[in-house]
Amino acid sequence: MKQLIRFIFIILALSLTTSCNESNDNRISGDDGVMMCDMVTFVGNPASNNNNSVFQFQKEGDSRLTTLRATDIALDTTVMKVNTRMLLFYTPETGMHNIDDNVSVTGIKAVHNDSIRTGNISLMPSINDNPIFVNSIWRSGTYINIHCGLTYVFEPYSFVLMVDKNTIDNELPDVYLSYKASNDHGSRFQEFYASIDVANLWNRPTCKGFTLHVNDSNFGKNEIEFKKLSITPAPPMQ
Repeated sequence: MKQLIRFIFIILALSLTTSCNESNDNRISGDDGVMMCDMVTFVGNPASNNNNSVFQFQKEGDSRLTTLRATDIALDTTVMKVNTRMLLFYTPETGMHNIDDNVSVTGIKAVHNDSIRTGNISLMPSINDNPIFVNSIWRSGTYINIHCGLTYVFEPYSFVLMVDKNTIDNELPDVYLSYKASNDHGSRFQEFYASIDVANLWNRPTCKGFTLHVNDSNFGKNEIEFKKLSITPAPPMQ
């Protein structure tokens, strides 16, 4: 059985110095040609792909679901559970992005996985206590993906996305992103990635989107609206 021990929780030298490119094509230049970087879901190791790993992602918003079929690795599912979100560094066979393709995996970076919580906002850590240096926040399907900088030693004490239970039935509920740093001494500023499943909110019949509140110390944009697309039906043929 093919192993990915050398890939799990490892980023190659390239990715240690280059974060996931959030440009339109997600390209990273490397010695072996053009590589891609995407936030993906690990689907499993199906027999239809010679028991190699398969990943899926939506580039942004409600874009098409893209399937990436690894040709060279099989993740150990006792270590990396099916449906885990991760950053995947890969070279597509066609050299193109955002199409179903066979890929050669270059590296994998573990990210913080979680689901949106529902609760009393007054009981969560104050978003003003620990500002978040936001690089980018984007929605892909029912996931909110976050690339930011935080001050911590090994990992944040808590990193939570919570919808205010008093607004959950509104058309645009209020959602809060908050983290609390540990009290350990010697903390430092570090890069942090997260992918948070918001399906329990996004799929509610009353939900037309939500307003995300975050104490952003980078761009200073403390409210971000994510709205569902409203598609007007085409008029009937005459």
